[in-house]
Amino acid sequence: MRILCVTNMYPSPERPGSGAFVYRQVEQLRHFGHTVDVINIFGSQSKLNYLKGTFDVVRMTGGATYDIVHAHYGYSAYPAMFRLRAPLVITLHGTDVLGNIFERLSTRVVSRFADAIIVVSEEMRKRIPGIVIPCGVNLGIFKPYDRNEARARLQWPKDKFVVLFPFDPARPEKRYDLARASVDQLMRNGVDAELMTVINVPNEEMPWYYSAANALLLSSDYEGSPTSIKEALACNLPVVSTMVGDVREQLNGIAGTRICPADAGTIARSLREAFDWSQNGEFQGRAAAARYDQALTVERIVGVYTDVLSNFRARTVGRRVLRSG
Repeated sequence: MRILCVTNMYPSPERPGSGAFVYRQVEQLRHFGHTVDVINIFGSQSKLNYLKGTFDVVRMTGGATYDIVHAHYGYSAYPAMFRLRAPLVITLHGTDVLGNIFERLSTRVVSRFADAIIVVSEEMRKRIPGIVIPCGVNLGIFKPYDRNEARARLQWPKDKFVVLFPFDPARPEKRYDLARASVDQLMRNGVDAELMTVINVPNEEMPWYYSAANALLLSSDYEGSPTSIKEALACNLPVVSTMVGDVREQLNGIAGTRICPADAGTIARSLREAFDWSQNGEFQGRAAAARYDQALTVERIVGVYTDVLSNFRARTVGRRVLRSG
């Protein structure tokens, strides 16, 4: 197939960690033999870039025949709506369905123009009907490394209990304040701990950060299907998380993981337990991450493409028959 991906989340020299899950999906599609072109809308720089993205969509779909136009994130779907001669698939990732009221309403409106909707969690499907396909993880990239080697590579302290927070503290829904308060409480409880915030790191470097840490902390108010948890599990890193998105499904039955209320004291106690798991080397999360293998995820997405394209072609033939009649 020939696919046009329209997204406002994609790695760039300025933001190498942005939209890494979209990038990995595109690369997996290419690995499967599909041709994928990408329009990266820098919406965070200027809202006018969505207008530019609209012109790019019209130009590209007017100059070439695409089988599918695939928009990632609700706002990106607005430029993608103006594609020519191709069905539209939209993947919704979290904030576009669970965020502020303006984003939710915008997403609900644009979703009516899609030929298929993909959502990344069951919680999101309850808000906007769609096919649930969580983002996958490249298990060839995300794998555990020796912690001492990883810390030496990153120049992290050898003896501290490191809590990894791989999210932008400026995003209020990620609750950096809660993460900070939880680690401060952990330190008051006698643990020599440090909170490490990591953003804008190239995707292929992230396994070193997961391997160097003792625990991943996700303290968000809401999420879709947090990829960071899958990546941490693939690197055998214990996880402590608030109850958001599909976290319960991701962590179900995995010893050494904890789901907590948004309370600093409870999170601190859970982090202390995670410390024990990371120290004794018994935590085994990688096997659970296998069900989120990127290749399996993309196979399901290609299945959606196939169904959408079949229906689109059938409708096109039907319209031609009606006009000729």
